[in-house]
Amino acid sequence: MRITKKLVLKMSTYKPLTKAEEQVMQVLWRLGKGFLKDIVDETPEPKPHPNTIATLLKILVEKGYVQYEVQGRNNYYQPRISKTEYGKKSVNQLVKGYFEGSPAKLVSQFVNDNKLSIEELEALLQQIRSSRNDSL
Repeated sequence: MRITKKLVLKMSTYKPLTKAEEQVMQVLWRLGKGFLKDIVDETPEPKPHPNTIATLLKILVEKGYVQYEVQGRNNYYQPRISKTEYGKKSVNQLVKGYFEGSPAKLVSQFVNDNKLSIEELEALLQQIRSSRNDSL
């Protein structure tokens, strides 16, 4: 018998991941899916105790980031949100919370901190121009 537990991650209920939760998600994104043992085995050193990872997976299921299927006596976990999708939501929250909702202010911060080269800025400008031409 297969039982599937699924939760929907809604934009309105978006909750950022803690560092520990993100570490588990990074492993799950890399694996695609897996049992607790697989996730523990792929977790970088220093590895948390397997019970800690199991607790984090339970929290991730409750938050809607992970779903699982019961297979025998074990749960088979997989992400409900892609790494790219989570990254987009995180950046949007960052821009909203620290840059007054302005992506330009975020880019400006990188420019001021010398984190972007001229080549990278030119590539971004080309991407913007190309995007605008495509929408016309």
